[in-house]
Amino acid sequence: MADTFDAGKFGAILAIPFSKADLTTGEANSDLTAGQGTLHVMPVGGSVIGIGIRSNAALTAGTITAKAHKASTEFADVGAPAPACGSAAQASYASVRPGALTFDAGDTLGVSVTTTTTLDPTNTLDVDALLYVQFNPT
Repeated sequence: MADTFDAGKFGAILAIPFSKADLTTGEANSDLTAGQGTLHVMPVGGSVIGIGIRSNAALTAGTITAKAHKASTEFADVGAPAPACGSAAQASYASVRPGALTFDAGDTLGVSVTTTTTLDPTNTLDVDALLYVQFNPT
């Protein structure tokens, strides 16, 4: 267990924060922001390993689904993480094994959300997401 988080052996893990304010109904693949933009440039190769999302208020109707994307194209692989918030859960997380959703140094990564047309509340709902990546070991 002592080497469980040995970055040289397994690769360093990084959580990249994204957010969006005032979600509306029927948003499709709407990019969340991270600082001044919607994408982060990766310094080395690695894998997307998970996404965690949380809405600032409980939803009384509808859902918010998050997905990771590379170069503005969502990962469409079977098993790609797609956590969803809804009336049953204000927060959600989904993960995938390292090596399934890969990226190279210089690739850009981001998170987008899709909302249902029944989303409530609307226009005042904010969402935060963490994109978890694991860099290839050195």
